[in-house]
Amino acid sequence: MSDLKESLRARIDELKVFRTGSFTLASGAQSNFYIDGRLLTLDPVGAELISKIILSNLTKEVDSIGGPATAAIPIISSTIAISSILFGRSLKGFYIRPSVKEHGLANVIEGSVGEESKVAIVDDTVTSGNSIISSIKEVEKVGCKVLQTISVFDRNEGGVEKLESEGYNNYSIFKYDHKENKLI
Repeated sequence: MSDLKESLRARIDELKVFRTGSFTLASGAQSNFYIDGRLLTLDPVGAELISKIILSNLTKEVDSIGGPATAAIPIISSTIAISSILFGRSLKGFYIRPSVKEHGLANVIEGSVGEESKVAIVDDTVTSGNSIISSIKEVEKVGCKVLQTISVFDRNEGGVEKLESEGYNNYSIFKYDHKENKLI
């Protein structure tokens, strides 16, 4: 495990981001663990560590980073800031709304992304892969090329495999181990 990942793991423990027990998920499904990703992505230490790990795994061709609202927004914001401040790399950021905005420009995609952008889609957690795939479809509609997907947590419930079966490369910082009931 890299030093950055070890530090992030320690922060997960400090903030109690990963919990075991009995939980009802947003989908209505029951789970024996819960990942409170916002505790980590909205924490200054967590955000910096996540950003550095993402940037160390981001292909050089990527010029824009985005993902679904709302979970991806703090990841996108911290990553483009860290990229510029620490590495002098200018990445554009964007996010995808769950539906068309009914006022202003009626955008689904907010931020800087356009035809021929080479993008990475990020999210805090991948479960089924559907929110990432939905984001991919929206940016592909405007001519973007999705080069990779990145998540902080893989719940290990088939989402990463679904992404890969559709031809998208995924990197997850942590993956849930069902046998050990822990993040690896």
